Order: sequence, then structure tokens, then C-alpha cells
Amino acid sequence: MSRNVKLEEQVATALEATPGQMPFLPELLADLDELGTDVNDILELLEPQGLPAGARVLDLGFGKGTVGMALAREFGVRVLGVDGFAPFVEEARKRAVERGLSELCELRQGDLRDAVQELIGMDVVMLLAVGPVLGNAAETVGALRRCVRPGGYILINDGYVAEGVAVDSSPDLKDYAHLEETRRRLQSHGDRLVRELLPSTEETDAYNASNTEAIRRRAEAIAARYPEAAALVREFVAEQERQSELLTTDLLGALWLLQRGP
Repeated sequence: MSRNVKLEEQVATALEATPGQMPFLPELLADLDELGTDVNDILELLEPQGLPAGARVLDLGFGKGTVGMALAREFGVRVLGVDGFAPFVEEARKRAVERGLSELCELRQGDLRDAVQELIGMDVVMLLAVGPVLGNAAETVGALRRCVRPGGYILINDGYVAEGVAVDSSPDLKDYAHLEETRRRLQSHGDRLVRELLPSTEETDAYNASNTEAIRRRAEAIAARYPEAAALVREFVAEQERQSELLTTDLLGALWLLQRGP
């Protein structure tokens, strides 16, 4: 995403919302902790890497902080999170205090595009379920690897174009490629693809259906209290349904773990 795009617009795009829907997002997403990434998948990928206690993890676009706090709890790592949506940052900070993890988790409000320019020497950097905010796969890795020490790890949760689908068939696919080309882009800076997780469409559909139903219940509660906002919140639900269908047809989700080269 162009650096000319304002932070508020970038955050809205990452959350698949319009500016008018943003004030309702804390309630619409109140029942969702992970916001698109399964914590257990992250633990599964990082546990074999033997991160030492005190290792530094950068979590970009951390949402409610669920993944970073799980890593701090399980591995004793130190997490620096950067997210642009103030209500989520506030909620994540409260959760860190409640879980006794505030000393291990520093959670900042800010622009992740600035963070990748300013932060260096991390052991792990994560960009999970925020879309192509840094560009295509090659551009994303090029930005993230600057934050990581040689031999450190890069975790990306994003997607690739399904086989048989033309990459120019939809504006939703403009920053994406088919799987083999995506793998090539991910490793185009000399980094090694350690492992990838490719969930089945059935797994993705079940995960998204559960989340969408939770959002729908919240939207109807908001619509009952604020009839003037009913159309806005229902449009958000409709976009979630569209994105869910996209992620089991044209654009398939994936989780990639890379180890930075020299």
C-alpha cells in the first residue's frame, strides 16, 4: 500500500471496513480474539525453532495482541507490537496487565509502515492477516527483513491465488500470485522458506463461518440500538461474507515461516 495512504485509511483497509464503520468495530469484533490467525498455528511453527527466553519479537498489526501474548507466555520472549487502531491497542494493553504479561509485551499505537523503516535486530517479525499493506510478497519480505537479524525469522499470514484463477480476474488479487510464484517471491531476497501451512478450504470455511456469525449477532444488536447505523453495520457483515467466500475460492490463505539469509 502506498505510503501516501493515511494511517486511518490503511487501518480501515486492513480491517475490511469503511471509515464510517470504524467506530463500531470494537463491538462488531468483540467476540473475536485472533482476528484471522490461529494462535496454535503460530506456536506450532515457532516452537521447533527454539527461541530463547528474552528473544525479541516484532508483531506488526497485532490487533488485540492475542498471538504476541501467547508467545510471551509460552516462550518467555519479549514482544513489541505496533498497531494503528487505538481501541485495539488499549484493549490489548489491558489484557497484558490482566495476564501478567505487561513486562514482556510493549504495545504501541503507530504506523507499521514506519516501524519497518525504524526497527532493526529483531529475532522474529510477524505480519499476520493484515493483507498486502507492504505490497506483494517480494515487497513485503523486503520490508520485513530489514527489521530482523540474519538468521532470524519472518512470519507472514496472507494468501495466494488458487490454481486455475487468473491473477488479473479481480482487483482483490492485484498484489497476489499463484503458489509457486508466491514462494519464489518470498525467497527472492535470499531468505529460506522453512515451512508453510496451507489450510484446507473446509478448515478456512469453518473458521470464517464461525467468525462471521459472531459478527452478525453483534451487528444486529447494534442495529436494534441504533437504527440509523443498521445499513452500515450490515454492509460490514456482507463484506465479511464476501471475503470469506473469496478465501475459499480465488484467494487461498497460507502461513509462511522464513529464515532470513545474510
